[in-house]
Amino acid sequence: EIRKIDFFDCPRAQDAQMLLKRAVGLRGGKSKNAPTLATKKFIGKTWLTRPRPEIDRVGSAWLIRRFIDPKAKFIFSTDPARHPNAIPYDMFEVEFSHHGDACTFETLVKRFGIADRAVLKIAEMVHDADLEDGKFQATGCMGIDQVLKGWAKGGLSDEELLRRGDECFDALYQQLRK
Repeated sequence: EIRKIDFFDCPRAQDAQMLLKRAVGLRGGKSKNAPTLATKKFIGKTWLTRPRPEIDRVGSAWLIRRFIDPKAKFIFSTDPARHPNAIPYDMFEVEFSHHGDACTFETLVKRFGIADRAVLKIAEMVHDADLEDGKFQATGCMGIDQVLKGWAKGGLSDEELLRRGDECFDALYQQLRK
């Protein structure tokens, strides 16, 4: 419905659609139990997400590069149809996105069966920073989220936001591996 009245292709339209989907998913209760995916089928892919990435998209890009697809390339667009060979994530009505009360990072962890304890802790932190629901009371990524937003306001490119975000998540991961 939003697409029918969004004549100007508002950049926040995807956010609104995802929030509506999340609300409907929460009302419905259970999320789908999808099978675990093999990472070997996802090597060397191009991954697509919305422009101006924040904590969930940046964290998911880090997770993809470090645990799913070390040769991943990332592109930014609001229209997956224009990039049919890319794997969309954190977009409305795509496989790797918000499902039920899970953010995209959590969806990727679950779908690829990632059991690393530090990654699971980061998933809780990303969830709380992205959804702001306090589900896990895990505040570790809230500062990273604010820094990413500040860099975006400062005019950094989407690619640079991912690069700098990788450094933040690498450091957080190393700290949590203790």
